Amino acid sequence: MQDTQTTSGTAPEGALEERKRRLTEDAVKHVWRHGVTAESTRRSAGPIAVRATGVRIEDIDGNVYLDALAGGSAAATLGHGREDVADAVASQIRTMQWVSLRTFLNEPSIELGRRIAEITPGDLVTSFFVCDGSEAVESATQLVRSYHRQRGNPGKNKFLYRKTGYHGTTLVGASASSSAEFREWFSPLAPGFVELDACYTYRRPAGMTEEEYGEACAQAIEDEIVRQGPETVAGILAEAIPAALVLTPPANYLRRLREICDKYDVLWIDDEVFIGVGRTGAYFGCEHYGVVPDVITVSKGITGGYIPLGAAIASQRVMDVLYADGGAGQAKVSGHTYSAHPVGCAAGLAVLDAIRDEALVENAREQGEWMMQQLRTWAQTNPYVGDVRGKGFLIGIELVKDRETREPFPKSWGVGSRVVGAGMRNNFMVRATGDVVTLFPALVATRADVAEMVDGVIKAIEEAIGELDD
Repeated sequence: MQDTQTTSGTAPEGALEERKRRLTEDAVKHVWRHGVTAESTRRSAGPIAVRATGVRIEDIDGNVYLDALAGGSAAATLGHGREDVADAVASQIRTMQWVSLRTFLNEPSIELGRRIAEITPGDLVTSFFVCDGSEAVESATQLVRSYHRQRGNPGKNKFLYRKTGYHGTTLVGASASSSAEFREWFSPLAPGFVELDACYTYRRPAGMTEEEYGEACAQAIEDEIVRQGPETVAGILAEAIPAALVLTPPANYLRRLREICDKYDVLWIDDEVFIGVGRTGAYFGCEHYGVVPDVITVSKGITGGYIPLGAAIASQRVMDVLYADGGAGQAKVSGHTYSAHPVGCAAGLAVLDAIRDEALVENAREQGEWMMQQLRTWAQTNPYVGDVRGKGFLIGIELVKDRETREPFPKSWGVGSRVVGAGMRNNFMVRATGDVVTLFPALVATRADVAEMVDGVIKAIEEAIGELDD
């Protein structure tokens, strides 16, 4: 039942302010809010969301925000308020909410695994279902280590990862991260994680073509494998398109990565938790480059944020090794209490139905291309926009102090944060990593929606830059 005290239209102003104050203080005391300080939560009185429909979210004051972030973290890929997904979830809960995968198989997970195998590239066929993206990455590293141990190579236990990448918040995710916060607060991290430079095409050395840069970045991976000793390297965690900074790679880079992995018996984990299942205008980002990883991790897009679910999806080649004789010789990969949760899998099936039936992958590609065209046209007149890049509904706008030299703004200016703040003041949700402003709308966003989003981000950037001039 909906609380009649939820919005300003149903309670006197004084009562609403008192309710907001109490909710905010209760939140600070009883709910840990990652990435946000208690002081910031109090200052902003939340904000407290109460309902959402399509690509709009309403807060407790009745303010309606245009959501260019698919809920804030790219998970609401079908937008908000889908009755079809809600009905699928409710029906499954009423039929059978959960049974342990160790005791029973359940039909929703079997069907979802089969449906995922139909949309993945190459021979990626078997899903290790978990609850979120961090767990999917953790499971992926386990199955990679088990693969090598099963083949008689237990010494292959190191993982390469790249700067600017993000692979979740478990010990594995923290260890495969350049985050100073992780290293400061959670040290000691797991051993055996080796950092590489990112493939950051916009920041490539002067005079180097994109193809030359792609080759150089790939060669750096091979050089590091040789330096570490190929007999010690199990895998590489490498997003096809690193989402935080929207680092679309040169065309040859991932092809060379695939060749190098094959050469040294290193498995490639393509972490697509953020971009997988349609965001880039393809079901998976690696498809844009004609390559197939050994494992793909997914989460956000698989259930559209309606129910937590994630998966590490392994290739047939990997599974043939893990299964071995299918008996006592089968490899070990851990599971979870809620692995292959029937309700989560039922939600996933409803989401995949909607993506297929409503041609949402195609919509993301077409509308995303239109958005980037509009933003690139505008960028020609703004001296602080260095680059507009992306694929589909994954768009990055890199702001710089000097477009000719690509000199960044001083970090202390907090330009990206200013853009986010300007957006929220204008009821528009946008994100920034450093000074790379990012948009990742729901796949259902229409031309009218994305036109508003283009206007919204332009307004937020110009307002934030204007503050600097003042």
